[in-house]
Amino acid sequence: KFVNVFLFFRYFQLKKKIKMDEAGSSNFRLNDPNFQNIILDILAENCSEVSDDVTDNMCIDSNHNSESEQNVSESDESETESNTDNDDDNRPSKFFYGKNKFKWSVEEFASKNTRTARHNIITKLPGLRGPIKKFGDTARPSEIWNILFTENIINEILVWTNIKIDSFRHKYKNLMQSFLKNVDEVELRSLFGLLFYSAVFKSNHENANTLFATDGTGREIFRRVMSKKRFLFLISCLRFDNSDTRTERKENDPLAPVSEIFIEFIENCKLNYSLSSCVTVDEMLVSFRGRCKFKMYIPNKPAKYGLKIMCLTDSRSHYLFNAYIYAGQNTDGLTLDHTEKKFSKPTQSVLRLSKPIQGTNRNVTVDNWFSSIELVELLKKKKLTYVGTLKKNKREIPQAFLPNKKSTVGFTQYGFTKDLTLLSYVPKPNKAVLLISSMHNQKGFDNDVQKPEIISYYNNTKGGVDALDEKCSVYSTGRRTRRWPLAIFYRLLDISSVNSYVLYNSFKNNETMTRADYLKSLAFELVSSELERRFENTCISREIRSGIGRILGKSKNLKDTPVHEDKLESRKTCRICPPKKKRKTIYQCKLCGDPICLECSRKICSNCFGN
Repeated sequence: KFVNVFLFFRYFQLKKKIKMDEAGSSNFRLNDPNFQNIILDILAENCSEVSDDVTDNMCIDSNHNSESEQNVSESDESETESNTDNDDDNRPSKFFYGKNKFKWSVEEFASKNTRTARHNIITKLPGLRGPIKKFGDTARPSEIWNILFTENIINEILVWTNIKIDSFRHKYKNLMQSFLKNVDEVELRSLFGLLFYSAVFKSNHENANTLFATDGTGREIFRRVMSKKRFLFLISCLRFDNSDTRTERKENDPLAPVSEIFIEFIENCKLNYSLSSCVTVDEMLVSFRGRCKFKMYIPNKPAKYGLKIMCLTDSRSHYLFNAYIYAGQNTDGLTLDHTEKKFSKPTQSVLRLSKPIQGTNRNVTVDNWFSSIELVELLKKKKLTYVGTLKKNKREIPQAFLPNKKSTVGFTQYGFTKDLTLLSYVPKPNKAVLLISSMHNQKGFDNDVQKPEIISYYNNTKGGVDALDEKCSVYSTGRRTRRWPLAIFYRLLDISSVNSYVLYNSFKNNETMTRADYLKSLAFELVSSELERRFENTCISREIRSGIGRILGKSKNLKDTPVHEDKLESRKTCRICPPKKKRKTIYQCKLCGDPICLECSRKICSNCFGN
């Protein structure tokens, strides 16, 4: 009756919004046997009126929760109490059993006096490898960056950007405006250099009007490299693929607008660096709030909305080694074989990212969203060890390892198999941290942090991807955009700055510098060729060229010129006089060298030369 009364009142709340087509529908009674079914059908119809035209603006909720501390639940408590009541003898058992009868030993399998386990021996040392070694013991920032952003990537962007410029140019009345011309490699690199400058100055979200301001408040380097119109025009025209075939390619590849340069960039990252003994697998969220069908909502991330990139990084240097963009269901298992695609999605993700390092005995550290006994055993077969937190709902976990109100702070419980070690640690009252490791096979305690060795190792290696994400955010090139391929490209620039800095520090004879100084050097080297070209271009205003000369160290000083200089060999037309006069002169400007008549010149004493 209570349910019927509730439904009856709910029916009258919706009556004004629903058109009652059936005769007698307003004469329902509470004791009608079909009352509940009729009202539930009406409620269902009313709540199901949702527009279908939202595919590009939909947002996928992420269930990735990396909270490592597990709370005590009522079910855990009741099961623990029942197990205690049913225990007839208090003799200690040598084994623990999970809900699925998975067997854990109380005693260790390995002797404490044995040497380093074979699965923990790394034969490949971290450092430089591949094409980047051609530079020897030292390399400039731009040379290193060009190894990651190769000429192939630059040319790919160049081709499709110029095609977009051609299509945009016809929308303007005056087609001869300078900012509408096609871009070349030198200018494209200078555009990337300005984006790196905006990252150093933390001006990536600053309005272009303030960056290019001429009242002394703007950034001088921006106006010297290109005009504001040209800067905004090039960013709006940046393209990374053939738009004519994009629709066809998107049927099999949702990431078609950016996939080619993304894949090539990741391959370049793999080729030029050898990882350390431990790597981290986790997700990275690229902030984006525009229209995209695989946009994610992750509430525990600072950006909350964005594009998810699954990453494998070096746990120490935070070098990005492998990554892929999550584009919806069934994209985690791409590049995997048929048997590997049968495993869970988190397992597929780790297998896909770890493929390049399989067989190297490195360790993989992940959070509890990925962790499972299935994954640990699979990686063990592929000669990779594993350390990660576990969720308490795994059926292999014994009841004694779950959070318990009776457990004291600091309580530690171990379980062993031949290849695995399970740890339960109580950091706070009513909480427990569960970890699984195939790297550790003995009990150990870290006296420095007063925690078990497995937890200490996990805490030291779990933040590889988060640290990379933080570095990308501190010096970010990302500007506000509604185009998700451009948001991904900005993040590639950020990652390239982090990776190239790691590579820079790996050279023996390179000068030590902070990351901010490194980014300034990289940005200047990228824009210097364009500055040289503009400095020689007499069509550009003298004020701009004078500023470029000062930046390049080529500005002329009046003190360096003699007080009396020989006249021109032949009379030439004054540069300043109106064309109608055609006034000839034998004098020239001391700074620019242009012919100038006495009427258009001003005398200055030698004491004022430097002022």
